[in-house]
Amino acid sequence: MKMFLLATGALLAASAAPAFAQDADTSTPAMSAPSDAAIFTGPRAEIFGGWDRVGTRSRFDDGTTRTTTHAHDSAWTGGGLLGYDMPIGDKLTVGVLGSYAISTAKTCDYAGTSGQFGGCIKSGREIEGGARVGYKVTPRTLVYGKLAYVNGQIRSKFGDGVEYAGGHADRDGARAGAGAEFAVTKHAYVKAEYDYTRFKSFHADDLGVTDTSLRYDRNQVLAGFGVHF
Repeated sequence: MKMFLLATGALLAASAAPAFAQDADTSTPAMSAPSDAAIFTGPRAEIFGGWDRVGTRSRFDDGTTRTTTHAHDSAWTGGGLLGYDMPIGDKLTVGVLGSYAISTAKTCDYAGTSGQFGGCIKSGREIEGGARVGYKVTPRTLVYGKLAYVNGQIRSKFGDGVEYAGGHADRDGARAGAGAEFAVTKHAYVKAEYDYTRFKSFHADDLGVTDTSLRYDRNQVLAGFGVHF
């Protein structure tokens, strides 16, 4: 993760150099498309949000009894992203990116005839660092694929209605995604993206749960708005 963030910072710093000057051409029609060199390259900042489906697999094993349960929760996610893209030839771009996001995903189990509180597990913050490759299918449209490292947090809270306990666990995962960006102006764009993230299985002791291992993944459909500087 540190390597991705350092790479992003270095590329953003490099982008502070003066942009290529362009001579004014009063004969160009006002509605002409911007040049390829002015779109999908350089530093960028973005906000995004969308649908987040978190799937969990929990496995209890105390040496005598072994049970496995699966659960899914649909929620909303949103965050911000910084990146840098550079052209390779007329059509290809490569870039790095880093993002921070939160999610409303949460699952709870209740026990007892009176609705006594049992426990909840919910998603915490998520940090992403990765790279992408894009291809300009038109001067205003870029399709891309990406790979990223993700560090996600899970938080828990358990109790009997009087006393409560909980914890959190930070776990690493790998993400693959694909999407498309459309330039609405010379510098601004909108995007649509699909991401799949798989996290490593881990023992849930940090969450206050013994004899249990947990694994989870995420499917996300996102929309975003960003600007290239």
